[in-house]
Amino acid sequence: MCKKQISSMPAQNLLSVIVCQKVQTSHAVSSFLAHIVVLVFVPFAAAQQLSLPVESAGVGSSLVVSANFAPGSGPVSVLQFDLQYDSSAMSLVATVGDAARVSGKSLYYSDLTPNQRRFIVAGLNQKPVPAGTLINLFIIVSSTAASGVHALSLTNLSGADPNGTLTPMMGTNGSLSVEGPMGSKLQPSGVLNAASLDSGPVAPGEIVTLIGSGIGPAGELQPATSATSMALGGTRVLFDGSPAPLLYAGPNQINAIVPFGISGQDVTQILVTNGGQVIAGFPIPVSAAAPAIFTRDASGVGPGATLNQDSSVNSPLNPADRGSVVVIYATGAGATDPLGVDGQVTAGVPPRPVLPVSVQIGGIDSEILYAGAAPGLIA
Repeated sequence: MCKKQISSMPAQNLLSVIVCQKVQTSHAVSSFLAHIVVLVFVPFAAAQQLSLPVESAGVGSSLVVSANFAPGSGPVSVLQFDLQYDSSAMSLVATVGDAARVSGKSLYYSDLTPNQRRFIVAGLNQKPVPAGTLINLFIIVSSTAASGVHALSLTNLSGADPNGTLTPMMGTNGSLSVEGPMGSKLQPSGVLNAASLDSGPVAPGEIVTLIGSGIGPAGELQPATSATSMALGGTRVLFDGSPAPLLYAGPNQINAIVPFGISGQDVTQILVTNGGQVIAGFPIPVSAAAPAIFTRDASGVGPGATLNQDSSVNSPLNPADRGSVVVIYATGAGATDPLGVDGQVTAGVPPRPVLPVSVQIGGIDSEILYAGAAPGLIA
């Protein structure tokens, strides 16, 4: 059974907005008794290429690698492949890469065995997948991983063009060398917008997802008596020393809200601590806003987390009427007026973004009736 790659993201922390031939021919000519024979191979389409890199990392560290896609002579809109790896040495988290994202594809996976994961990249469209990063693989190296080279092998590759016709695919295997001292537990590329699951600068009040190795408590924790908590299982996330409200914390993932206090800065220093000990830390760029719409399945792509005018969930089977009102849930709008309070549940006058907000649906500007914090939810 296939399932979507989903990152734990509470739905109660949202901004509410109402409103993408190679021909191989060989010629062999021979002459015999004044006869000339020409042998011509029938042209065939060049195969699609999927490749993994050769990387190295320390025990107990994390890194992000790209599964890169190179189209062949014909378009491909659906891809499937298996990844074989040593689950005793590493665990994997995958998100859609830019090539899948721009073509509107979603990512599905199923663990066939403990060491073999099947991936399917598909969408509700026939758009071809362009060249680029198909998926991002967050590799979390076990603290007990054996030193040496661990293979990352691609098998059972297949693809289909926009008409559903199978197309040839080839794969280039990669590997991970585990050696040397412990490396970084969290990379800047592991700090993701919780709605899009894309990395980049952070914005004040943005909900972020951190993916790394051993960055959180041993078990999965959520706030027990309030919407957020400044610490979960001894784990804290600090931005320039200010604690970030936490929504979830597990061994390899933390969901947090960027403090509004970083507003106006170009860079902020992020620290992850446990019991006062620094687990990871580095500077990360700040932007005034980092808007992204939450998706219905929390994968970062595909149908948005949108409600129709009657408050029913919008879907292809339950579309919005033309001219009706829809509610879109997003994050990353930046500074607000009144000034946002970290982790506060919206009550009274809801804070609204200082920056202007615009929405296009199908490329057409939409009238915005309200843009601001979702009442009753975390601002």
